[in-house]
Amino acid sequence: MSEGENRPSEGSPQAGVVTVSNVQELIRRKEEIEAQIKANYEVLESGLQVDDEIVEFGSVNTQNFQSLHNVGSVVQHSEGKPLNVTVIRRGEKHQLRLVPTRWAGKGLLGCNIIPLQR
Repeated sequence: MSEGENRPSEGSPQAGVVTVSNVQELIRRKEEIEAQIKANYEVLESGLQVDDEIVEFGSVNTQNFQSLHNVGSVVQHSEGKPLNVTVIRRGEKHQLRLVPTRWAGKGLLGCNIIPLQR
């Protein structure tokens, strides 16, 4: 017998044991990734794009904005209801409508909003 004949090949079931918990973890990750894709798709479909500068988010605007907690509060109180959002995109103003919705990930929007540093 040659040296390689005693070892299981990489393709054999003995080479990498798959447990029920491994499969459950993969299924959980798959569902989480699918939920993120769905949420991101819905945000993109609504018109919000990367690098949009939000100047109005529901009742929060550039005049009364104090922190992201203001936006978070509006989102929490608007779950399932359309929100008017105004953004500046490449120098032009755009009116959008977002509907905060539960999904498998964090938050209700499927995206991160960060304060603009000037």
